[in-house]
Amino acid sequence: MSIKYQAIITSDEEKRFFVQFPAINEAFTEGVTLSEALSNAVEVLNLSLEGRLEDGIEIPQPDTEKSNGYLITPDASIQSALLIHFNRGKPSLKTVAGCLGISIQELENPKNHLTLSNLEQIAHAIGKRVVIDFVA
Repeated sequence: MSIKYQAIITSDEEKRFFVQFPAINEAFTEGVTLSEALSNAVEVLNLSLEGRLEDGIEIPQPDTEKSNGYLITPDASIQSALLIHFNRGKPSLKTVAGCLGISIQELENPKNHLTLSNLEQIAHAIGKRVVIDFVA
């Protein structure tokens, strides 16, 4: 599963760029340049998703393709927490959490900084594997 969310970017007559995420109402930002707006988009997406995880607010499924915007990928710590969150109902995930000595809620906390080994154990327990990629 790839964790990306669609962002719509518009600009005004002063050439400021405005970013909003249709699936996440509270996630919006801006920038003087497109590059700054995209960087700010990652930051606001991270904060919004982390806040939703912490507050138990529904998190929309990631977008699979962009229609008329950009697909923004959150930081790896947020991605790993969301992958666990979206697979939460699997009984084996409870077993893995127990083996790691933490709760499922702690697995979903992006501030816990799970190791690659932890992520591989979790993925194996739910019949999946970890894939790592560098994106711009």
